[in-house]
Amino acid sequence: MLYYDLWSILQSWKKEFTAKEFKATFPSSSPNKVLHDMVKKGFLERIGWGKYRVNSPTEYIAKKINISNAYELVKEAKMKYAFTGPDAVFFWTKGGYNVDRFFAFYPIHLKVKKRELTKWRRFFKSKDKKYYINGEPIKETLFGCFYVLYPENDFKTVELEGFSVIPLEETIDFCRKNIYSYEPGLEMLDEMYNLGLKIKYKEVKSFE
Repeated sequence: MLYYDLWSILQSWKKEFTAKEFKATFPSSSPNKVLHDMVKKGFLERIGWGKYRVNSPTEYIAKKINISNAYELVKEAKMKYAFTGPDAVFFWTKGGYNVDRFFAFYPIHLKVKKRELTKWRRFFKSKDKKYYINGEPIKETLFGCFYVLYPENDFKTVELEGFSVIPLEETIDFCRKNIYSYEPGLEMLDEMYNLGLKIKYKEVKSFE
């Protein structure tokens, strides 16, 4: 059984338990190692001698992934960039719309200059951060917080809250091209910036 699967089971079993209870309920050739590994991975928290508490998904993400720091890190590269795709929608809606992310999977989308791609690779490797170049084969399973780089010869940027983001017009185009997931975001942008797009995603309930 994978640790992720076991963690899901533990969440519906007990919030807190002892090592003795764990061993009696979940037979294993090395139960102490399992508990040790799950604490190390952030699924469990040791709260006393032989006592454990199950971390919720929110607690796990908070411990393992500092999203704010992940965004701030990009500034340290001192190279041109622009948050794009889902992150452009996230920034332009001031954090109001954030999709295409789910538990333990938080890609951050960046436009970068092609000629600086090697520098970006070195930068993320020096920070021990995972990244993926859009269009290249995926060599490993990506989870947690990682960066998706979109190399371009050049691109336009707009400063929002101290970060570089693609222009609003490009963000709107992205939403339209991905309308199934981003129609609510497009409606939000329409309302926030008085765009006159006349997007009406909100359901209107009728009663007979």
